[in-house]
Amino acid sequence: MRIVLNICLAVGAIVLSVPIAWAQEQEPDQSSQPAQPSQPIPAYHSPLASAANNGQDEANADSQRLLPDTTALTGVQDLSLGTPATNHSYWQPHLDISSTVDSNPLTGQGQSAWTTFASVFGGVDLNRNSGNSFLSLSYVGGGSFSSDGSVSNGVIQGLNFSERLSYRRYVLSFFDQFLYAPQTPFGAAGIPNGPTLPGGGTLGFGNGFTPGQSILTTRGQRVTNFSGGEMDVLLTPRTSLTFVGGYSLLDSLDEPLLNYGNVILSAGYNYQLSRQNTIGFSYQYSAFNYSNFNQSIKNNFIYASYGRRITGKLAFQASAGPDIALIRMPLTTTPGTSTGAGGTTPSGYMTQIYASINSALQYQLRRVAISAAYNHGVSGGSGVLAGAVTDNFTGTVSKQVSRALSVAWNVGYSRNRGIQVFGTTTANQTFDYWFTGANLSHPLGRTMNVFLAYQLQYQNTAASICTGTGCGASVTRNQITFGFSWRKQPIPF
Repeated sequence: MRIVLNICLAVGAIVLSVPIAWAQEQEPDQSSQPAQPSQPIPAYHSPLASAANNGQDEANADSQRLLPDTTALTGVQDLSLGTPATNHSYWQPHLDISSTVDSNPLTGQGQSAWTTFASVFGGVDLNRNSGNSFLSLSYVGGGSFSSDGSVSNGVIQGLNFSERLSYRRYVLSFFDQFLYAPQTPFGAAGIPNGPTLPGGGTLGFGNGFTPGQSILTTRGQRVTNFSGGEMDVLLTPRTSLTFVGGYSLLDSLDEPLLNYGNVILSAGYNYQLSRQNTIGFSYQYSAFNYSNFNQSIKNNFIYASYGRRITGKLAFQASAGPDIALIRMPLTTTPGTSTGAGGTTPSGYMTQIYASINSALQYQLRRVAISAAYNHGVSGGSGVLAGAVTDNFTGTVSKQVSRALSVAWNVGYSRNRGIQVFGTTTANQTFDYWFTGANLSHPLGRTMNVFLAYQLQYQNTAASICTGTGCGASVTRNQITFGFSWRKQPIPF
């Protein structure tokens, strides 16, 4: 039944997306490989309303001419709607102050009374375009401070970095995404999920490159990071090869969770059917190795991919294929435990075959933006499970109601099921997690903004995620956030 459900979800997402893709009018001929793609000078964005533009943003967007997106279909980054044709270099400071009321701060001692957090975050975005190099960097730092002495304060440090070096026949790209935060970012509200790149967007890495955290756990500082590089070799105007190497990690500093690193290697072939449609084939190797438990999972993915891009309107991609996984036993254990010389961990591997599905959609109308993503496959287990079969779905709809008001709604679901090898009696623990929320955003002039957000989170599992009175198998959480943001106009250099 689970396999049937997963296939139905994937087919449903693709069926809903493809008609939108093919319904678009054809664009005029554009260069499929611009020599130097670049990024926009950003419009204003709140970290809690990054999907919704204010009135000034819409005016800026209308006045900018977009170049076609040239991201490789089998590369690290997801496809985008395009890049504005600007060669400006600039830097831009920003500041965010907010107050969050939280019904369950996930302290590890069961559900407590409502708690208030005051949060202060500051940072800077930098965009440098020089010769054949385009560099984007975004940093945010700050913290959240609790009014309840039983709830710990939190620290946020985040950095997004990318550099693209374009040459006649090949392109080199380097990436790093770092986040030090007290909460799981999947479905988080009240604090930024990490820094944004200039223009308000994240780096948009494809599924499998960044360490997944789609299980709610108790509050505690953790580090996630992905560092990688990509080389695109342009064979002909229609064909290219893509090679990727990278490493990601999840390290929980305050909790007894399962920390791991993941080595990623990938090679792909891209063929442009037309100016808007691309297909690709790729092989990806992924090796999860747990630092505090003697287990590893080695994945061998074979993907067939399809992408469709209509500049400024649509970016859709989907990939699917088998995952031949070599899994070391045992498969699950109590988080934070380890096996020493006297442990019972066998040294053999068992081979399992899973389905892997990844899809992403961006659709832009004049005042409405829609984005959605669905992923299914083997993951690192979010620090709770020693490997999991994971389904993730996220969706966002934002609308510019007027020049003075934007609204956005988001929804997400994840299901993490502990890996179970056929013929064994390994526990098959499952976590089901839902979240949804909405926010309102109102600009105050050209550089300031106020916002109001609500987020609901619910998780159900067969086991408790905390200890103490009030702990149980399910978690319900409500967060209400009110805040103020300031983002200075870009400063050229």
